[in-house]
Amino acid sequence: MTRKEEEQRRHDPHARILACVIAALSLVTPGAVAAQESESGAWDPSHGRLILELRPRYNRIDESDKEERTEGYTYRAVLGWQTAPWNGLRFTASAIHTDHIGAKDFNDDGALFATSEYPLLPDPRYSGLNQTHVEYSGIEGLRLRVGRQQIRMDNQRWVSDNDFRQIPQLFDGVEARNTSLPDTELLAAYFWHQRDTSGNVNDLRLTLLHAAWNPLPGHSLAAYGYFHDQPVNGAFTGFANNSYKVWGARAEGAFPAADFEFPYTLEWAQQKPYAGGDSRIDADYWRLGGGLTWRRDVTLRYDEELKGSNNGRYGLQMPLTDFYGFNGWTLHFFNTPFQGLHDRWVTLRAAYAPFNLVFFGEGHKFRSDFRDLDFGKETDMGVFWSFWEGAVLRLQHARYDPGSGQVAPRIRKTWVTLSYTY
Repeated sequence: MTRKEEEQRRHDPHARILACVIAALSLVTPGAVAAQESESGAWDPSHGRLILELRPRYNRIDESDKEERTEGYTYRAVLGWQTAPWNGLRFTASAIHTDHIGAKDFNDDGALFATSEYPLLPDPRYSGLNQTHVEYSGIEGLRLRVGRQQIRMDNQRWVSDNDFRQIPQLFDGVEARNTSLPDTELLAAYFWHQRDTSGNVNDLRLTLLHAAWNPLPGHSLAAYGYFHDQPVNGAFTGFANNSYKVWGARAEGAFPAADFEFPYTLEWAQQKPYAGGDSRIDADYWRLGGGLTWRRDVTLRYDEELKGSNNGRYGLQMPLTDFYGFNGWTLHFFNTPFQGLHDRWVTLRAAYAPFNLVFFGEGHKFRSDFRDLDFGKETDMGVFWSFWEGAVLRLQHARYDPGSGQVAPRIRKTWVTLSYTY
């Protein structure tokens, strides 16, 4: 870290706020030392568990504006070790390697997205540290974690590890969680590096503040504030500085009734400029959805989500999101258009327990927020088979067809993924 970076961090107002919040979270705890597995003896790093993950994948992508078809095999291999707790401390260290198998008939470089004759498959070759951190939980109800770590906030709409990609998005920093208050979780975190899904390590100043409360079993209320100071953060807006802040609230849960449950989701947030971000960054976000679940085997639900527009000058951006969890698997809306995006979709999920099979289908209709333009439709389908402990085979297919409101390619994507986690 350079002296300039240290000076910036020292004077960053949210870094100072975070330090105060972490201190407050510590004061909230009752002060009892949690029982630890190896507290009475000397620390032995050989006590712990192996971290092992293998994930080969077949990829096929057709886009009507590209001359060639992307087709090939990629894989992820993760190996590491997590020690057993000792006096409240636990250490985790892991490494990751990603690469392709066989012929490379695809483009994995995002910088060549516009010029390559192949559709983009953003899973490049990479070797490096994966999750590597130290964790302290020796005070009951408090957990502190420092180092490179996975972050998944709520449903991963704003902050995620974007784990569908072979290289997950991880963050270097410090996180504090407190669960000492009944049915409540408080979180404060500050991160200064991002390892993105291409393996690049980028500077940022990201502050996360989050509070969640369970008023009743099966129901959750949350409020959050996210402050993302990173001028070049992956959002293609043409702005020199894309730094933003978000304030929001979320409610989620399900009402049981005999063999049925009625799940619901409500969320609202507002995005504004932050730390020199462009003044045009000004947009609202909301999501509303619900449905029914029968015997936890079949779920049918309808959702609407709006990523708002500032009168056609800016569409709400989520550069740290789980891109594959929202707005369709083809990633056509990886970047929100300036006109914003209104997504309406229906989801059907059915499980067949005797063979550990899950069937999934989703249909999207897209329109713009500004001027209500037709942005097309998408259908996503998948079958997931858990055939062995820790092993899952996934077959997924996605189809996007453009609408009359924008010039866009027709997209077809297919994946076959084998995942094994020990």
